[in-house]
Amino acid sequence: MLVGAGQVWPAITRQPHKRMPYYDEPGVRWDDPLIRWDDPRTYQQVLNDQQNQTPSTMYDVALDISRLSVPDLISRARQIKAATEAHDDFAALADDLTALGTAIDALVAAQSDMSTAKAVATSKTEIRDTQFLPPVVAKLNALGIEIGKAATSEAAVEATTLRVSPPPGPKPVPSQPTGLELTFGDEDGVLAGQCDGQPGIVDYYEIRYTTGDPLGDTPGWQFADTSKKSRFELSSLPSGEKVWIAVRACNARGKSPWSDPACKRVP
Repeated sequence: MLVGAGQVWPAITRQPHKRMPYYDEPGVRWDDPLIRWDDPRTYQQVLNDQQNQTPSTMYDVALDISRLSVPDLISRARQIKAATEAHDDFAALADDLTALGTAIDALVAAQSDMSTAKAVATSKTEIRDTQFLPPVVAKLNALGIEIGKAATSEAAVEATTLRVSPPPGPKPVPSQPTGLELTFGDEDGVLAGQCDGQPGIVDYYEIRYTTGDPLGDTPGWQFADTSKKSRFELSSLPSGEKVWIAVRACNARGKSPWSDPACKRVP
């Protein structure tokens, strides 16, 4: 190629000579891992340097963070970072510690965002369950009643993707009430009581009391009252006396055995 007037050949930059592996030296294998093509040392120098190296100690460090909650992990990470920064042995890890700090800050921000979102979600859940869910349930119940009135067959009900409920069976005889507890009323001569309920089975409760020995031959039980609920209140009891109270559950099928009596001194 000819160079025209005013044109100059570009300068040629020469790369420094790099020694190839010492495959021709005694004892050298072509796949020896100690040989690097850009290593200026002889093979013997490589061996000597390898033998003169002082072996370094490496510890298997246990972090113990796998079971920590995110807040606890953040606290632990900050503790590890601060303690590492304060030790002279780890001065060379400054970049790693800076990167860890950045990652911790990002996790803290994400945790904060999640906590805020969780609080908002809790609030929105409460609004949903108190304002928007009850109207839908009420309207569905009302619609079910109207479908039951208007349907001319069970197939018509099933065509709405609903079903016809089987007729209720007869109530069983109530079982013996349990968990009877007594508390003081708001006035003298008044005691309040409550036992475990039996929803859908009990029509009412009968209540009796005695100031005598409930296990004696003549306990002297007296009828006190009836209650449609498992929670009741008795008035006009003998103030200052210790009384024993028992209840039994009743419906059209029969009456349960009396509960174990509970004892309280009347205020």
